Amino acid sequence: MKVIPDKYKKVADFCYKLFRIAQLPLHSSKFSNKIYSQFQHLFLLIYKQYKKYTYEELLTDLANNKELRHYLGFSRKIPHYTTLIKFAKRLPRKILDKLLLAFKEIIPKPKEVAMDATGITLDNASSHYCKRTGIPYKKRPFMKLMLIADIERYIILVAKQRKKTRHDTIDAKPLLKKLSKHYKPDVLYADRGFDDEKIFKISFEEVGAYPLIFQKNQDVPKHRRKGYYRKKTFTVFDYGRYLQRNKIETLNSMFKRKFGSRVKSRLDLLQKFEIMTRIIAYNIDRLINIGIKIFIFVFRSERVS
Repeated sequence: MKVIPDKYKKVADFCYKLFRIAQLPLHSSKFSNKIYSQFQHLFLLIYKQYKKYTYEELLTDLANNKELRHYLGFSRKIPHYTTLIKFAKRLPRKILDKLLLAFKEIIPKPKEVAMDATGITLDNASSHYCKRTGIPYKKRPFMKLMLIADIERYIILVAKQRKKTRHDTIDAKPLLKKLSKHYKPDVLYADRGFDDEKIFKISFEEVGAYPLIFQKNQDVPKHRRKGYYRKKTFTVFDYGRYLQRNKIETLNSMFKRKFGSRVKSRLDLLQKFEIMTRIIAYNIDRLINIGIKIFIFVFRSERVS
């Protein structure tokens, strides 16, 4: 029975491991008051997503859990919830990207990856409430989340958010280029929404992966198709293997069922921050469930001081 109460320690150890891999300083500035460290703030915000807490529920849980406070180094007092909100507002986006990319030092090398997009709802009102009050409810505000994931272990490798409605290929190209700098998979799966010659070219030349992308208009013969790489993959397409792409739909379902399909923040900056911390929390949960362990050979006082 000790596994469940000690799970937050595993989450804290994974957060600290990512913190060290990303080489983040304990304090954002030399002029900081140094009451709390960046690690403590980041862990609390990731732990908030992990437990699906509000800010008040998070701090109530922290206040009632003496062992957790001691493990994190909150010996005197705990931060106010406005402290966490201000920290989330001023934290640069590139730090969260570094934390997500830090998983490459923990997970095994991914061989098969898949790319897809899903929507995160930004409105907490129910359809019934919107209908009764006259608010449009058929087209609700949402944040598009583009993912490239390891479909063998269901771990998200890179991600990108966009609030405006755009075609999937616009976000897919820079996301593939980011993937090529950190991972070298063998196969890339994607649906027909990513049928674009530039995506095929980036996959072959930069990522080094064979693109199993289902092309549009299957009745059009090869000699009438456009694009060198699209023609190259059209005649040797393995449809049976392509069905492995469905695993990323499973990942999207796991992600939303575990951590919710809505965000409660109102500002665009905090909405994106909340989604990124949710992705990090999801990856940590997957690593714990599949049994990947890490070893921290440092004193806890070094972690928070």
